[in-house]
Amino acid sequence: MVAVALSLAWPAAPAPPSSVADPEGTVVSELVVQAREPGPPWWRVEGKGSVVYILGVPDGAVPPKVGWDRTVLERRLTGAKAVVGSPSFQAGLRDIPAALRLRAQLKSKTPMEAGLPPALAGRWAADVARGGKAADRYSHWQPMAAGAFLLRESRDGWRSVEPQVWGLARRQGLKPQSSARYPAMPLVQKAMAGMTPAVQAECLGYALDDVEAGEAPARRAAEAWARGDVAGALAAPRGFDRCLLILAGGAELWAREAEDQAADIAAALQTPGKAVAVVGLRRLLAENGVVARLEARGLKVAGPGEP
Repeated sequence: MVAVALSLAWPAAPAPPSSVADPEGTVVSELVVQAREPGPPWWRVEGKGSVVYILGVPDGAVPPKVGWDRTVLERRLTGAKAVVGSPSFQAGLRDIPAALRLRAQLKSKTPMEAGLPPALAGRWAADVARGGKAADRYSHWQPMAAGAFLLRESRDGWRSVEPQVWGLARRQGLKPQSSARYPAMPLVQKAMAGMTPAVQAECLGYALDDVEAGEAPARRAAEAWARGDVAGALAAPRGFDRCLLILAGGAELWAREAEDQAADIAAALQTPGKAVAVVGLRRLLAENGVVARLEARGLKVAGPGEP
């Protein structure tokens, strides 16, 4: 259950509530360019005798059989001093009691559908039936958890790009590094504390948006990313990702991750040599994202359209 909460609710659809700003909703248009090199888009930041190459990756999992050219990545990993990854979430044996309580909170004592607005209940029933499942398949879960499970089920075989990068890095004796490690359970508990019926229903709606979008738009966006088309890659559906914004502490966590990743990239410039960083495209290019935070430190970031 912790994995579901962190991987799905936290890292296109109806607009989020007007009271919640979408930190990934607006990207810096000057950064949305076509890559010059073959394959996925890269950014670059340099220091005295050092350089960090930043690979922008799709923010979510991509459909199966989306191929991409690893030539540039393999070249930049060769001889690299470090690979900068995302902040990690940690949980241990001491968190088991809290995780069990979380699981109980995500359970529904009455059929989940009974408490939904009629239109949302109709969408839920239709989407479950479209997958050939019984309408009450997840009735014993709260709406957000039910939506998360249905979405995962509809994306069987989809894979994130980031673990593929780590696999290539490990073959060269490198492993992802991040100075930031967040205790998982306090974050999840804070989110659950604000889990009102309205938030539950909205998160379920976001999940159904992604289920109903199907594979085609996600595949088009992934294929655009694979050929360095940043604008096309950013067109990927991102419905359930927005659930983060209406969970308590979600927007603050997004900003914290962006700042910590920018700090790790800047730190990698302090020693000679080259390093590779991997950042989700929207976190990288958002108005207050990683590139903006690097530039606020006085660093110049070259984009994929520059030689």
